[in-house]
Amino acid sequence: RPCRRLKLDWAKLAKVANAKCDVVPVAVQDVDTGALLIIAYANEAALQESLKRRVCCLWSTSRNKMWVKGETSGDYLDLVEIRVNCEQNSLLYLVSKRRTGACHTRDGSGATRPSCYYRRLDPALLGGGNRVAGRELEMLPAGAVFADGAAGRFRGAATTAVAFLMGAAAALAVQRLASRRAA
Repeated sequence: RPCRRLKLDWAKLAKVANAKCDVVPVAVQDVDTGALLIIAYANEAALQESLKRRVCCLWSTSRNKMWVKGETSGDYLDLVEIRVNCEQNSLLYLVSKRRTGACHTRDGSGATRPSCYYRRLDPALLGGGNRVAGRELEMLPAGAVFADGAAGRFRGAATTAVAFLMGAAAALAVQRLASRRAA
């Protein structure tokens, strides 16, 4: 069980807001298992391309260009359905994997990982509440989450995390819009 330093990008949403590209968060979920595969962004062009090609197309906020999931790796995610949340500020792509991978990273054997959420934090090592305070935190393979049959609890926790992230992204978008109007 490797121990790695936690390097969360706490400024990610601010970077997206400052990129000045109009996007909405997209949760990409495996239609068969319910597993959360990726959280990314889509602009209008990526959404239209997803509908046209029937594959998961996203907008890379760091590269500022269209990203067709699987175009490089071969791990295409076929689009089954797109859902829009009640406030129309985020999307849910329900997908079916063509192969086994979804993440751009590879495991020790060289295989692409089935989800971007392949690590978990050991809660016993977290300081009081949600504070991390730069401590070394143990990263465990996601398989450990399922070892005790906790798949249902994991999906529930992932759904809660997605809701929080999308709410934060929506708040940043509103802030960005207000600053544009004030300028």
